[in-house]
Amino acid sequence: MPLVEPGELETFLILAEELHFGRTARRRQVTPQRVSQLIRALERRVGGALFERTSRRVALTDLGRKLHADLHPHYQGIRDALESAAASARGVSGTLRVGYINALWGHVFVEAAETLHMMQPGTQVIAQELLAGDALQPLRDGDVDVMCAGYPLDEPDVTIGPVLLQERAMLVVNADHPFAGRESVSPEDLAAVRLLSAPTMPAAWIRARCPDATPSGVPIPRGPVATSVHQALALIALGQGAFIFGDQCMSYHRHPRLATVPISDFPMIEWGLVHLDGARTPLLEAFAQVLAAVAHDHTTTSG
Repeated sequence: MPLVEPGELETFLILAEELHFGRTARRRQVTPQRVSQLIRALERRVGGALFERTSRRVALTDLGRKLHADLHPHYQGIRDALESAAASARGVSGTLRVGYINALWGHVFVEAAETLHMMQPGTQVIAQELLAGDALQPLRDGDVDVMCAGYPLDEPDVTIGPVLLQERAMLVVNADHPFAGRESVSPEDLAAVRLLSAPTMPAAWIRARCPDATPSGVPIPRGPVATSVHQALALIALGQGAFIFGDQCMSYHRHPRLATVPISDFPMIEWGLVHLDGARTPLLEAFAQVLAAVAHDHTTTSG
């Protein structure tokens, strides 16, 4: 296949987003006729129509949707790499407010902030502890620019970053609970505990971390509401419930009245960095890159 003409792919991606030739032309700073020429040239290269065009609407064809799904992540990666290189060339400066939920991420954030400051002396990262029960509200209220979050998440206004850290799932129970002395428990065993409630967390997260039933459909009793890690651990220590935490997280929260038991055949607990759509800046990108390296090192040394 001949090399793609410069501008064809960018024009395709913008038109796939706008579905309007006039708006695409304005964003590309070309004429609508030029947009049509570039799209027709790309369609000839791939051998099929990418858009359905009528006098009233523009829509992606099945081929167009597939090309967009395949192309967009790579194109965005190239843009991110160029932005990162440009930021490194001119130096990154400014203040970034980052939110963390537990001691594990507080430790990782501080290390990343110190590393970034050594690389870019003009930067300042302010770390702020958040309540788990606030979910993503501090982000939406503008209290922080970026925060760590437990996955899965599926929020329409939030950009979900790649997984930075994984932990084994651990059931945390009172030290006197019958499970406390076991080497492991299964997902079916969750029917024998009262899982604490976290109703303010995102729906996808609740389904993963606070399931209503075991895989076979046996109901899991629900315990009191917990709005922070510290409150959850206090409730568990008092024998009022149990909860699913990650093993690395629990290494920062030891208590004589708590016992942790691995959960076999349970998905890994995943964490990443999230921010509001459109809030990406060179400073945020620089911090995210440093944080990814720090989180990787932390996982390696802790595993």
